[in-house]
Amino acid sequence: MVSMKDIIATVFGMAVIAVVSGHTLHLGRSCPDIQPFPNLSVDKILGLWYVVHKFDTDNTCLVWNLTLGELPDTLQVKETRQLSLLDAIRVDHTHSVTANINIPNPEVPAKMRIRWPTSLTGNADFIVFDTDYDSYMAVFECDRAGVVHRRSASILSRTPAINDMFVRRVRRLLDTVDVSHHHLSSIEHNTCRQSGRHNWHVDEELFGLLPGFDEADVRSRVSEGVHDYDISQLEIVGEGIEQNPTFKGSYNNGRTTL
Repeated sequence: MVSMKDIIATVFGMAVIAVVSGHTLHLGRSCPDIQPFPNLSVDKILGLWYVVHKFDTDNTCLVWNLTLGELPDTLQVKETRQLSLLDAIRVDHTHSVTANINIPNPEVPAKMRIRWPTSLTGNADFIVFDTDYDSYMAVFECDRAGVVHRRSASILSRTPAINDMFVRRVRRLLDTVDVSHHHLSSIEHNTCRQSGRHNWHVDEELFGLLPGFDEADVRSRVSEGVHDYDISQLEIVGEGIEQNPTFKGSYNNGRTTL
């Protein structure tokens, strides 16, 4: 008979897979040259967003709620989703995770850094590269570990459905920097529940919460040999932002070489 301990461990394991599966893996530590959206008004991107497209994910009902953090130049994002495997076996549930976001250079507010509690590689780039504030937003994430990096792009909407012209626009912007958009998966929001019978929320390091494990020991083991590849302040300051006169997006037209 399956114990509650096994069930909880399985759910947390699936949470790790859910986060990892939303990325694509690439050789080299150089992330694509994604230019941040010019003069982003952070206050205008706060609130509820439905993630309607994301790299390689089969989960449903993926929602972000962006709020101001406790410290200056920080945000928090609470990501709530339904895990596809648990949906398939009709487990009434929701799963959420809270991540911290910081803005290293307030002069370039759209170029942020995020730390997901399920991440083994530390902080990742979190770049808002296009938005109209009222209808849609596009975010690119990239984290580095050793000789590889992971990429993820998300298209968000203020409503569960999005006008296809915004999706086509983001795809064109990805094409501009040679980032394949074929990995963008559609996310269903038709069967979402406000609160399931089982609701799991992670806002601390995931591995310390697994039942039956010593928190300090697990954190030591998973962090051994893993470095936090933060971009430095010098990488952000002085880059400048050039707005393309053709469209409001903020991609660089150069191609990226890994």
